[in-house]
Amino acid sequence: MGLNHAAIRDAVYDSLTAEFATAAGDRPATVPLTPFYDRARGVVVVTAAPAFAGKAERAAAEPRVSLLLHDGTDRLHLQGRATVRDDDLEENAAVVERLLRDEPPSPKRAAMTAAAEVLNTRLGLLLLDWYGLRILLDIEPTAVERHADRGVGVTEPAWSAADVDASEAAAYDRAVATVVSDGWPRSWPLVAPAVRDGHLRLSPPSGVSPTDGQPACVLVHWHDDGLTGLEQRVIRGRCRVADGGTWFDPASSTHLRNRSVRDRLRFVADGKRRTRAYFAERGEQYRLWPGLRTLVEW
Repeated sequence: MGLNHAAIRDAVYDSLTAEFATAAGDRPATVPLTPFYDRARGVVVVTAAPAFAGKAERAAAEPRVSLLLHDGTDRLHLQGRATVRDDDLEENAAVVERLLRDEPPSPKRAAMTAAAEVLNTRLGLLLLDWYGLRILLDIEPTAVERHADRGVGVTEPAWSAADVDASEAAAYDRAVATVVSDGWPRSWPLVAPAVRDGHLRLSPPSGVSPTDGQPACVLVHWHDDGLTGLEQRVIRGRCRVADGGTWFDPASSTHLRNRSVRDRLRFVADGKRRTRAYFAERGEQYRLWPGLRTLVEW
């Protein structure tokens, strides 16, 4: 599929979240992010708070990245080269606001606008001033591939080998697998995930041929329409080619949940701690937003 920038733009507009994949050598990592489209420059933009800068650091080290976008009833797999912009995090936040205003009216725009309004309240400034700071990743598209299956609304099986119990599995409605092929992360939706003897069946699409023992990553996640409730688990492991198919053997996983008040308090505390560490590692002092300084002095 050629580079149809109008189709890419529309898929970005249709994606409240997209699965963003990076590669460190032959090891992929996939996380859900909200994408934006910069019409003036023809690039897709994703962002990260400094507390969760790992994805940006991976893209800075290896700029070949991918996004699995929504496009009506299909999924659009976009490969591109990322440029990390982290010189002025406050100015980056203003760029994101502009990109959001440029989007057509949609549930995505409504959800992101509501989130921005919360950040600008006194309580939002007090608890989430760090979250409003933004690292930008500009992605210049290089290739696009369409997946006929949306991979949303699927039923996840319980998976004890990956620490996913029945209660957690019941919450997830999205599953994506990623491997690295020719230096590029390649992701695809798992439409009917099946687990057998602790192994997850991958069913890679045409053009993706994982080898036995190859590192892989599986992301399972869900979120509500306003992104106020969400949960995700990133599972790392290796491929197993056996019994006429390709399977995934889990090795480790990272879990993030935002369902309860306790989850939100933990998120705030971890975010503040991680943000201080981000600036300390760069020999910089974390500066409060002007709006937060006014609140503290008031």
